[in-house]
Amino acid sequence: MRRLSPLIALLLTACGEKVPAPGSGSPPEGSTSPIQGSLTVRTHYADRPDWRERYQSVYVLLGDGSRFRRAVDDQGMARFEDPTLVGAQDVTIVEVQKGGAQVVHTLLAMDVPELELPYGPGAAPDQTVATKQATLTGKVTGATGTGTVSPLVVGEGFYGLSASNPPPGTFSFDIWGYAPGRISLFASESMPNGGRVLRVGMKKDIVVGGGQPVTDQEVVLDHVVDQTLAVTVEGMEPHGTRANASLLYFEGTQELFGTGTQGTPPLSLPAIARTAPFDTAQMNVSVGVGDEDELPRGGASTSVRVGATSPVNIKLLAPVLLASPTLGTRTSPGTAPRNGFVFRWSADPTARFVKLVLMPVSGSTSRPLIWEVLAPTSVTTFTPFPLPAEAAPQSTLEAGLYAMEAQSLDYGEGHGVPDYIQYSINPDLTREQRKTEVQGYVTLQ
Repeated sequence: MRRLSPLIALLLTACGEKVPAPGSGSPPEGSTSPIQGSLTVRTHYADRPDWRERYQSVYVLLGDGSRFRRAVDDQGMARFEDPTLVGAQDVTIVEVQKGGAQVVHTLLAMDVPELELPYGPGAAPDQTVATKQATLTGKVTGATGTGTVSPLVVGEGFYGLSASNPPPGTFSFDIWGYAPGRISLFASESMPNGGRVLRVGMKKDIVVGGGQPVTDQEVVLDHVVDQTLAVTVEGMEPHGTRANASLLYFEGTQELFGTGTQGTPPLSLPAIARTAPFDTAQMNVSVGVGDEDELPRGGASTSVRVGATSPVNIKLLAPVLLASPTLGTRTSPGTAPRNGFVFRWSADPTARFVKLVLMPVSGSTSRPLIWEVLAPTSVTTFTPFPLPAEAAPQSTLEAGLYAMEAQSLDYGEGHGVPDYIQYSINPDLTREQRKTEVQGYVTLQ
């Protein structure tokens, strides 16, 4: 089983002595929490003017919502003020879609007085119109003739539409963008049918604008993929002896090309010399072991930014392990009672947070309810609670077959759940990341 749903990011609400329930008593003396009687939650539902047509309702709950619950306003916000709101709070977003499905996002121990969450239907399409900035023509030289040559336009805010069937060794692009600027042209020669990269080249700082032709450009394939980058791996023992590794080159946030290998570490990744114009390219090494549907330990992966120095040492997170519910396969799922149903897990303490998703398999329940949870790794349990009738037509999980995903994550330079939220809003493909993941099925009875 692969990703359960690309539309879902799962968040966890926690039980535990470390997290005081909202409104559970007087503020503790000497509290230094950022939350001192006030909490504002901002979502992204209002980023689209038609969001009210997409959702029957969207509510924000604190704790189990029995005391603090509020529908988001026309700006997609909910504000809570009460003198007992002191310290970290469990925050839950309950969205009821017009089609009847409910998606519940629970975040545990949020100690941020103004919390921005990435939930909503996504921003409305950008109405800014790209215009033709140039017609770019030229040739690629230096190919061996044994592979396929592929040119690529590189530049933030630009894209190139290639003319059909240009003569061999040449290129012709219509360059589109929102304003004049500078672009780069990258080219590679690879073995046929997506095989390994043989040679690459790039020409930078090509000025485009005003729809003017830019002619006689030449990209020289002057970097042979004849270097190696050694990779060692720590922490792969729970997943066997074999690993997959890749080396990706980026210009800004745009991927240029990649190389890969697999086997028993240490590994050697094909690479190029770090000379101009690739001396400033971003290099990321990624290593993956196991597989997310290999129960009970799943798979692990790590992606780090690197230089040209060998060896690169990759450290994997220990597996995230589910004690409850017990997962099985689609044909032989685990079972768990709905009465007293609870999530319990353990994770590598160096991870920043744990992410859980429970979603019904299509057709297994009459009213789909998806519950997502995000928790710091210091929390190891969560019990789904009955949702208030005001916020949710369906208050509890129905009996039926569910798919579940559990992850532990570390964004390296990040700071836990709030940083993950910002990453969700503003993704960065070059970001360092360590992750473990396990997926399986459970029948709620």
